[in-house]
Amino acid sequence: MSDRRQYTVFNGDGEERVWEVETLADGSYRVWTPDGETLDVDAFSVGDNQLNFLCGRQSVEAAFVDGDQGMQVQIAAERHQIEVLNDRERRMRAVGGGGAAADNPELVSPMAGKVVKVVAEAGQSVDSGDPMVVVEAMKMENDLKAHRPGVVATIGVAEGDAVEIGDVLVTIEDESS
Repeated sequence: MSDRRQYTVFNGDGEERVWEVETLADGSYRVWTPDGETLDVDAFSVGDNQLNFLCGRQSVEAAFVDGDQGMQVQIAAERHQIEVLNDRERRMRAVGGGGAAADNPELVSPMAGKVVKVVAEAGQSVDSGDPMVVVEAMKMENDLKAHRPGVVATIGVAEGDAVEIGDVLVTIEDESS
């Protein structure tokens, strides 16, 4: 039986690259790169935060460093800033993590679930990252945060409401509006 997962990796420039990795029955991996290449890879740990990858006849050593600037991977003499998100984390970032979402006044639900707490209040001034709503999905509570600074104009949900992906939870308008 195999297990295939998709990972979104953000490099130091914020560039998003999607990798797919399938765990094969023998414990090795099949990797689909963002460039469309398919690689069969064996990987094993050679020490704390160090992996060795065997791809065909090529061996690559990688060291992972979690430092002040976040996660970095060093391959040979090059160090790369990275951020790896699973699909859930990627969806959460898309609706509440800034970037293009920050231009939209609406904070929308990245998941289907049940509202267990509404933290925001209409008229409240908020900063990016302030807690707005808690949604329970698959028995996990997810704190959904303000995706932009401003004033809470409307609250579209109440405790106990069922929400679907894309439902508007809160509208945050500019301070001057």
